[in-house]
Amino acid sequence: MRVAKTTTITTLGPQVRLVVFKFLVRSELVPECIPRLPVNRSGGATPTVPGKMVLLSTPNVWLAGLRTGLLNTKGDYALVGARANDERGDDRGDVRFTFCHRRHLSGIPPHENFVEKFNELVNTFVDFTKSNLWAVQGYLNPYLLENGVPTSHSVLMLNCAGRKPAINPDGTPVMVFEGGREKPLMPGHIGQGIGPKISILNKASEMKLAGKKVQLVTP
Repeated sequence: MRVAKTTTITTLGPQVRLVVFKFLVRSELVPECIPRLPVNRSGGATPTVPGKMVLLSTPNVWLAGLRTGLLNTKGDYALVGARANDERGDDRGDVRFTFCHRRHLSGIPPHENFVEKFNELVNTFVDFTKSNLWAVQGYLNPYLLENGVPTSHSVLMLNCAGRKPAINPDGTPVMVFEGGREKPLMPGHIGQGIGPKISILNKASEMKLAGKKVQLVTP
């Protein structure tokens, strides 16, 4: 029996001012409730100084555990912003959700109608993290002031691409063959499945919040 491997990506606290999820999706899949706003260059969203990679691109990651920890009303972080950018010049857009450590909250809404849309934005974030697996790459970037000057604080940036559905529309998990598929003998054909069918979540890695540690659990 294989034992799951747990890797600590980083430890959260006041020094990690923001946690930012950036989901790369097709433009037509960007939810209408997400405001189309330009990227805020402050706060380390797109740093002018290099950050530190804390997670190599890892496929098939389920983010539900980390999402639950961050949305905990008694936790250290609060959702403070959501925005979409579909002006990439291709058929893809990115959707960003930003969490701020409560010690640094300003109390100022990040954009118009944020308070009114809050529940809808939370539900959208839950769907992104519950219903899909992602290829995730992580960075600790410096937190930047409005003038671009880096500070001693940092931003955990999680770049999420390669969306793979994990939950069917009826709420049941997507099923896959335990051993994958055999290599097809001819191009254009699908290989025969190996082993019994199991939930795709049984084969996925899970990112979670254990105390203050962001961890990746790999089966």
